[in-house]
Amino acid sequence: MNNRLRWFNHYNFNSTTVYCLQIFIVLSGTTLGLRYLGHHELIIPVTLGAIATALTDFDDRLSIRLRNLVYVSFLFFVVSSVLEFLSPYPFLLIIYLSLSSGFLILLGSLGQRYATISFGTILLSIYTLFGLGEYQVWYQQPLYFVYGVIWYGLTSIIFYMIKPTLAVQDNLSQIFSALAKLLNSKSKLFDPDNHENVEQLLFDLSLENAQTVQRLNTAKASLLTRLKASRVNQNSIYWLHLYFVAQDIHEQVSANYLHYEQIQDNFSRSDLIFRIQKNIRLQAIACETLCQCILTHRPYQPAPELSQALDQLERSMQDWIRMNPDNIEVKNLRLILNNLHIIDDQLHNLNDIQYTYPARFQQHVDNLNLLDDDIHGIKDLWLKFRQHLHPTSALFRHAVRIAFVFAAGSLISLLPFAKNGYWILLTGLFVCQVTYFATKSRLKLRTFGTLLGVILGIPILYFVPSVEGQLMITVICGVCFFYLRQKKYALATSMATLMVLLIFNLKGSGFNIILPRMMDTLLGCGIAWFAVSFIWPDWNFRNISNNIRNSTQASLDYFDAVVQQYDAGRTNSMDYRRTRRLAHNAQIELSSMISSLSAEPSPNPQLIHYAFRYLVYSHSQLSYISALGSHREKIGDQYILDLMRWCLNTLKQVLIEQRTLSKTDIKIRLQEIYDLAARESTSEYFMLILKQISLLLETLPELVTLRRQLLEKEIR
Repeated sequence: MNNRLRWFNHYNFNSTTVYCLQIFIVLSGTTLGLRYLGHHELIIPVTLGAIATALTDFDDRLSIRLRNLVYVSFLFFVVSSVLEFLSPYPFLLIIYLSLSSGFLILLGSLGQRYATISFGTILLSIYTLFGLGEYQVWYQQPLYFVYGVIWYGLTSIIFYMIKPTLAVQDNLSQIFSALAKLLNSKSKLFDPDNHENVEQLLFDLSLENAQTVQRLNTAKASLLTRLKASRVNQNSIYWLHLYFVAQDIHEQVSANYLHYEQIQDNFSRSDLIFRIQKNIRLQAIACETLCQCILTHRPYQPAPELSQALDQLERSMQDWIRMNPDNIEVKNLRLILNNLHIIDDQLHNLNDIQYTYPARFQQHVDNLNLLDDDIHGIKDLWLKFRQHLHPTSALFRHAVRIAFVFAAGSLISLLPFAKNGYWILLTGLFVCQVTYFATKSRLKLRTFGTLLGVILGIPILYFVPSVEGQLMITVICGVCFFYLRQKKYALATSMATLMVLLIFNLKGSGFNIILPRMMDTLLGCGIAWFAVSFIWPDWNFRNISNNIRNSTQASLDYFDAVVQQYDAGRTNSMDYRRTRRLAHNAQIELSSMISSLSAEPSPNPQLIHYAFRYLVYSHSQLSYISALGSHREKIGDQYILDLMRWCLNTLKQVLIEQRTLSKTDIKIRLQEIYDLAARESTSEYFMLILKQISLLLETLPELVTLRRQLLEKEIR
């Protein structure tokens, strides 16, 4: 057994590959397996039950998986049974479908786990409509759905027990892969030929940063569920250590110490920026290597050229300083060099910790209090649920839209031409998203995917007449759907359409549902589009001010936490990490909002231009704060502390309280900073702090101007 596990660990299996293998086994069992055993009548409901359960799957520890399996079995049986009893009363059925779908969407306010279970339950409601009236006893179809739940649950638990840390390894590896992309994106800023497109490069950097933060959030959730288990082992501590290393590296990479436009002016004829670019790219390669090592459970060995390149940069910078003693701009590059050293130390120390972390177990126990977003008691449950019971909540608005989609789609299904009207509900559920931008994108992809699936399905039904052959293609299409649903939604939809055509061909109605399927898809898309366009539409160009206010407040809260640590001393407390995470998450929201502006009704080119530039400057301000955060240590100089607090208060007054910016005051302060930085007695550490304060103040006027222009263009 141990030899088999070592063989399993040796290969680069990620969670997606293993998940696809699991889906293949699940669908093979519900189709070919049941066919072989002679239970033809079970194929459709058991397969649909397994598919709905797969869409409720959530990475968690074994005890929670078993508990979720019980919850899902109970919910699926109850929901399906209620629909069976209401089937003779169409209008009661419509009211129930509408209200229950909206309520289940609202349950998503309790957390991601509950959101996925709720979505699967809504989907199962639609699947129940497929077989209403086809079974002799009311409990047959609900019971068959539960068979599908149990079959998927058993395979999921078996795969989990074979390699329980696979999801954690995969999530951690994806963090370092994202860090590698972020480093490569940042290295492009150190190119003397990129003088004209610095803002575009900074915009691209902000998007890569958003992806990295999302990976960090996913890994945090995966780690947290393991750490909440009754016994935390040394492997868990090691994964936790990797996560904190990734957080620290991200803070270093996010840091910014200069105006990139000035690099070309001062150093375009030296080898310094080329060497900096080389070192950043080598560290990107190191992060990618570490990503592979995590996946294959191998010790990470830092490449020798990593330290060699850093030493050469150090020597080159010393030579440049000797030849240009009066140029103080090189101090900015010196700060970047310090960050490169810190990242290099983090990567090199991993090698020691991998062999000594059992001895350091107690050292990390205090860090087990990762921010927990789970529910703690009935009071916490009601608090989370209640805060979304009003129209200002995006989730509440989405729940109302889904309820409308189900009501409208169900009413249309009563009409003579909509014999299989449940396809309208299925399309509406998948297409109707929280935002207009996401719904519009899904609408196009869903329509294209359905048409493609039908085009591919017709020749398959003709040229593969055997049931076994069609079931084999069904399994392949199902695996492709689950693999593609987060990557290529149009292709995933085409695979789902093919799978449904082939499954319904078991009833002899494969060709009969082709035209209704296309018509119902168009109707479902139309209802979803109407819902997001006219029922409390979440058009971002009407919500710019809220996004700006939230991201600004989060960044300044982070700055406040950094200043407190300069005053009281460096800690890696949960409050500090939480504040830092919220700042980056708010930046993601801002980035997402700006990215979607051009896809919304009647886009204003000027508004989009100002929003694009605002995101660049907003991300730059956050990166200046991150630079201060990455070097935070207690300082005893009261003047420096007062200067940091003055800067923080100025940013709050101008950006939050919207007071008039005093350019004279800022100019005076900047001159004080320049004079202090020019003194030989000023330490290199104080130079870093002064530089970051000056960057925050220098970019503030442009940030204020862009914010004003954006708010003037905002449509109310």
